[in-house]
Amino acid sequence: MNCVFCAIAAGELPAELLYEDEHCLVLMDIYPLRPGHVLVVSREHYPYLHLAPEAVREAMFTLSQRVMQAQRKLGWGQQGINWLLNDGPAANQHVPHCHMHQIAREPGDTLALLWRTVVRFVPLGRAKVMADVRLRAAQLREALNG
Repeated sequence: MNCVFCAIAAGELPAELLYEDEHCLVLMDIYPLRPGHVLVVSREHYPYLHLAPEAVREAMFTLSQRVMQAQRKLGWGQQGINWLLNDGPAANQHVPHCHMHQIAREPGDTLALLWRTVVRFVPLGRAKVMADVRLRAAQLREALNG
């Protein structure tokens, strides 16, 4: 199987890992739609949410709430956070492994969000994006564990 999230869970690929337990991983999206874009990923490979055991689904949503509290503790998404689960290829799921996007939003950021959606995978400016991802990962890791 050639799954990026399985490789991360197995320690075969690097990631800005924020938290892990027996059911889930929490990591920064390396192609963020907005600053602080986080992924909550099932540890085991399930292409669709309904294929994950109930304990995994519950853990994902419970952990997402914990991440939301940490994001807001840092001042991110005070007025809104998107929870996004693309379930299957027709729903624009790029990696066929159960995961949720958690995107802190700010008033008036819709144009910036749309722009990042268009240029998300373009390599220009990657160093700056990754520097921000690493900085926010450190902040969020501390907020989650503190």
